[in-house]
Amino acid sequence: MRRSLSLPLAFLAVGVIALAVFLLLDRGGRPSRRALTGPSPIPSETKGKTPGRESPGGKPLAPARKPAARPQPRTPGEPARAAIIMDDLGNSLEPLRALCALGRRITASVLPFAAETLPSVKAAHECGLEVMLHLPLESLVKPARTPGGMISSGMSRDEVRAGVLACLEQIPGCRGVNNHAGSKVTEDGVLMPVILEVVRDKGLYFVDSRTTSSSVAYETARSLGVPAAERHVFLDGVLEDGAIKGRIEELFRKARDAGRAVGICHPKAETLAALRNYLGLAEAYGVTLVFASEIVE
Repeated sequence: MRRSLSLPLAFLAVGVIALAVFLLLDRGGRPSRRALTGPSPIPSETKGKTPGRESPGGKPLAPARKPAARPQPRTPGEPARAAIIMDDLGNSLEPLRALCALGRRITASVLPFAAETLPSVKAAHECGLEVMLHLPLESLVKPARTPGGMISSGMSRDEVRAGVLACLEQIPGCRGVNNHAGSKVTEDGVLMPVILEVVRDKGLYFVDSRTTSSSVAYETARSLGVPAAERHVFLDGVLEDGAIKGRIEELFRKARDAGRAVGICHPKAETLAALRNYLGLAEAYGVTLVFASEIVE
């Protein structure tokens, strides 16, 4: 009886061993699920470094540049500041005198090579205004009259540098630069660095007038270490008292909410009257008017 029972047990043991060997061989020789589905995606950043890119021809390119971060909402207790820049000064002294009469911290942006460029700069300095170069840049739409000193897309790097320096010489004592027109050039990722390198080397700041939504000027300035800001509101797109008042209040709301904001206006009689009547609203919004140099970052 014992012999008859041991034989089936022996066969059972051999079967178990054979099954175990088969399973081990099958697992070792078959690709894993990870191998069948491919490797895990490479993270966009590895140990703080952004992977390089390659051109279609295989030539390594520089890592993609991240856009500069926009200002964050202000922290409690941080003072809210608004800067107003008046563009297109230099053709006549009358708007500059009216601007001085306001007695407010408004930045005067003066065109180079205009009829009254140097007298306007002198008058602005004498009444305590901050002065900027209103640098003419090529627009996507051809202007009726080409402004003097305009930087165009057909210029070489050396011509661009020389042109910017010549314009700066027209505005002695200027603290910064913003663009006049320029929707074509401010979209150009090749020309803007050349312009902004001159601005940086002269120790000036830059304000992107944002004449096109595709402008790269602000991001380029930040990447080059140039103190910079960008325009948030055009105050006088509509030359009507109520419309300008609404835009002034919009500027103050933006400054209150974000901590800082930049408005741009022009030397028009309607604009100057609205500034005289409504700049006092800044106090109601808890906003301090400052020069452009006090708002760049």
